[in-house]
Amino acid sequence: MIDDYISANLSRVLFIFDGFDEFDEQLSKRSSSEFIRILETEQNNSCNVIVTTRPWRTNEFMMDKRLAEAYTFLKIEGFNKDNLSSYIRRYFRIKQKDNLAESLISFKEENDGIRSNMAPFPIYCAMLCLMWSDYSEERRKEMQQLQTFSKIFGEMISFLKEHYASKVCENLQNQSIVEHLKEAGRAILEISEIALEGLLDRNLSFPEEQFKKCHDAMETCCRVGVLTIERNVITRERRRDVNISSLITSTVSFPHKLFQEYISGIHVVYLKSLFAKTDNDRTKYKKVKNKLLSRPEEFRYVLYFTSASENELGLDIIEGLVKSSDKYFCVDVAFECHTEEAARAVGKQWDAYNLFNKPEHTVSGVVFMVRYNQVQSLYMDEVKCGRTVSRDLAEGMCSSCVLRKVRVGSSQFHVEFYKILRAEASSCQVKPYVYSLHF
Repeated sequence: MIDDYISANLSRVLFIFDGFDEFDEQLSKRSSSEFIRILETEQNNSCNVIVTTRPWRTNEFMMDKRLAEAYTFLKIEGFNKDNLSSYIRRYFRIKQKDNLAESLISFKEENDGIRSNMAPFPIYCAMLCLMWSDYSEERRKEMQQLQTFSKIFGEMISFLKEHYASKVCENLQNQSIVEHLKEAGRAILEISEIALEGLLDRNLSFPEEQFKKCHDAMETCCRVGVLTIERNVITRERRRDVNISSLITSTVSFPHKLFQEYISGIHVVYLKSLFAKTDNDRTKYKKVKNKLLSRPEEFRYVLYFTSASENELGLDIIEGLVKSSDKYFCVDVAFECHTEEAARAVGKQWDAYNLFNKPEHTVSGVVFMVRYNQVQSLYMDEVKCGRTVSRDLAEGMCSSCVLRKVRVGSSQFHVEFYKILRAEASSCQVKPYVYSLHF
């Protein structure tokens, strides 16, 4: 019936395929899949087709000349600077806490990790506002010291666990709160294997039956907020069509893919902790690590989270990445690991970097390496640095014993950058004729 309508109304039909990156088939002219034929415009080519996907899988369209000509490519960037500031001000205006709005906006502007990794996503903007509103002044100051995406996201997970503990705790005493926090942590660990298996298979939702061995943990994670469950009554017609007797269908999913990636990282850390126990444990860990390293762009955030969790694990991942990955990807992972050993592991491979129009996270990573004397030549142009990165770069330029060449071009820095250079220029070993500051 639907096919008949499509055939009779080709010019009025719009296909929307959401989440192509979660689809496990490859685009192929020889594919027998009707879905693939529609994507490739071999069938119903008078229809309009919209496909959404995460960036890592757009190459399948771009590398095919016929598809590249058939499709128009658009990039959804999420909230821009003005959108985000407006959202924050409206959030706190409702709560009559306008002063907190301005302090959070200031934090967002000065912290490159917040601005580049979390600000574009409304769900994380809402969580940031909730945390900022709920935290004490001291806790907000502590949060402002967090520089990496992994640390900030980990703070969000901690906040969700604390929020859960405060809701279910019958008597607000330290020991009781601690026990409920531990319960939430154990529950997240129990579901982490399913999260990782799903991620490797590009599966972001699961039937409830898949959690039958850890059902209590699943229920706890739903209450914490890192899982959601949707239960629907199956109509009689649907039960007859698919020949099932159940009256209810239950689907478990994560609120956002980043939640699944974070929890998947927990399982990788757990596997690494078993590494020395048995040959089977070592095989499991190596198998998972190799899968992650074989598709680094797809598993970027899992690699971030695992590297940040444990120094030895981070170094092991970096060692695998430097053999096959782009050096700037290695810099990103080393920055999330955030240890001197990680900076040195990448620094011994490369000592010169060109940051022309690179994302803020990569700029932060290279500046982090400057601090640990791992960069000899640095070329920057058309990049924007917040207060933290501007300060770290200026201090690194003035204190580094190996940095010799710096060019900043038309990059934008916080005023802190110029203040530090003015005060410390006499100690700077960078040759003044190879870099130029544009005010």
